[in-house]
Amino acid sequence: MAEIARSQRYRDALPAGTILEGRYEILRVCGQGGMSTVYVARDLRFSQVERLCAVKEMFTREPDERTRMLQLANFEREAALLATLSHPAIPKIYDYFTVGGLVYLVLEFIEGTDLERMIANKKEPVPEDTLVDWTLQILDVLAYLHEQQPEPIVFRDLKPSNIMLRNDGAITLIDFGIARTFQPLQRGTMIGTEGYAPPEQYRGIAEPRGDIYALGATLHHLATGSDPRHEPPFTFAQRPPRELNPELSPEFEELILRAVAYTPADRFPSAAAMAQAVIEIRDRRARGAATDTTPVIPATVASTEQHAETSRPGTERTAAERIVWTVQTGDEVRGTAAVAGSTAYIGSYDQHLYAVNPQDGGILWRFRANRGIVARPLVHGDLVVVGAEDHTVYALRAVSGRLIWSFRTAMPVRSSAAAYGDAIVVGSDDGYCYCLDLEQGNLLWRQRTWGPVRSSPLVVEDRVIVGSDDGSLYCYSATDGHLRWRTQLGRPVLSSPAAGGNIVVVGCTDGAIYAVDIDNGARRWAFQTSRPIIASPRIVGDLVVIGSTDGTLYALERRDGSLLWSQQIANQITSSAAIDGARCYVGTVDGYVVCLQLDDGQTLWTQRLGGAIASTPAVTRGMVIIGCLDGRIYGLRA
Repeated sequence: MAEIARSQRYRDALPAGTILEGRYEILRVCGQGGMSTVYVARDLRFSQVERLCAVKEMFTREPDERTRMLQLANFEREAALLATLSHPAIPKIYDYFTVGGLVYLVLEFIEGTDLERMIANKKEPVPEDTLVDWTLQILDVLAYLHEQQPEPIVFRDLKPSNIMLRNDGAITLIDFGIARTFQPLQRGTMIGTEGYAPPEQYRGIAEPRGDIYALGATLHHLATGSDPRHEPPFTFAQRPPRELNPELSPEFEELILRAVAYTPADRFPSAAAMAQAVIEIRDRRARGAATDTTPVIPATVASTEQHAETSRPGTERTAAERIVWTVQTGDEVRGTAAVAGSTAYIGSYDQHLYAVNPQDGGILWRFRANRGIVARPLVHGDLVVVGAEDHTVYALRAVSGRLIWSFRTAMPVRSSAAAYGDAIVVGSDDGYCYCLDLEQGNLLWRQRTWGPVRSSPLVVEDRVIVGSDDGSLYCYSATDGHLRWRTQLGRPVLSSPAAGGNIVVVGCTDGAIYAVDIDNGARRWAFQTSRPIIASPRIVGDLVVIGSTDGTLYALERRDGSLLWSQQIANQITSSAAIDGARCYVGTVDGYVVCLQLDDGQTLWTQRLGGAIASTPAVTRGMVIIGCLDGRIYGLRA
């Protein structure tokens, strides 16, 4: 290492092109601190793709040998600590080695920007809705750290520069160099950052409520633009957030001031308790946005100039006859409707879940989330459960849209929930499959996959089967979440599985339709199409129906995967089919709703809508309810 030239732009930094351990090629410096330099590097073992990683080079310039050894021990402790942790908001550690007396950590490369850099560039306070989102994500990882056994882990240096905002909106904590396990009343060196560190940390005491203080100081900075490093320490109460930013709610100001209380006993007792307070603030805002029964957007019948229909002889209808009603939402409708009784529930990218009358399109109520809703709602008893891209699973009263509970994940929820007794299971883009108590939304168990879970879980008896973007199909025990089997399919699985007999069928983005044994995950058969499959299969008796992005709808024999019929009906199909008696309905990216005979695939009619269709049709009492990317919900005669 001593023979490697060092860059002059960054103090003693490795130049681009340096290769460590014969594997990690340095590309550039990402950042530099007093005891470490972080590089962006390429992992050369992945020759077919550019796999980036972060390489943290840790060094010490202390002249005292004992101090140097202590610092090196701290570096090794950081590596050991990260290796034991598993949370979406904590970077994964891939490797650890020493070269020439220097310690190197190879970590997950986080694409995004730290919050300090973001607010410096923005030069204005962060909106409260955004702060609520970030705060819940940070508290989730703090709760994870503080609940570690046998002793809690205290982060000790929470501040904007140690919080990364990923490009997808997720929060990640970085720099675990001074995190440590909590030993009650044990004193040590004051470590932290002035302005964010709590008073007791100046006395060498680090405990979980110190992280609560640092979070409060961080929120004060983000909400007001006032940098605590430039103010007298512990003076937040003299600088109330709303005096600096009147746009903040009194409740959020109170939350910040409680978090930064001088005495630990006056703060929130735990990260979970603070998270509950944040959820109550968010839910009060959400309740204010939920409307009970007054229709807010009138249903209309679309004009015949905008839509066209073709039919087989004997089934002709005009477009005006086929399209009974439309509801205009504020953005694309990619979600699928769930129908229960006399109500259809469907989400829109305009951040609302709509409850509509399937017969005339009258809006019964709508509920506002903080981001778009693409998941299919689950109606269970008197509740409607749906996930949203604001990372949250909501449970609403079915008759009114009143919020009953909400559960926060770390990333968007595009998976649709499934019921298991008095619980629900749902996936999240954070890579976890969650099981929640239906009454209060409490977490019963969660299991991690290694990619976003956009597939919707299938519950069969006491099994939960779900796909992941990591290319695998998983089967968990519904009671406690333990893994029963995992089948590697090789490419991301966005399709949701369906079961028939003793097999499970699912589509894959490698273009194949796979059938696996429900008991052990062993492959039974595969049918290859020419393009990726996003849609989910429908199984009726021995018939499997599924569309592909090659534009073809396929009907396969369930037992052996042999082709029964296929129909090229579009350029692409991402919508899943809906089966109603002897008919099959599906939407296409070309903008058509197509009705086919189930036994032979012959087209009965097609109806063009005003945009591409990703939504799956819902058929009820002679009506087809479907969403469209033109922002409308359509009610068609079946």
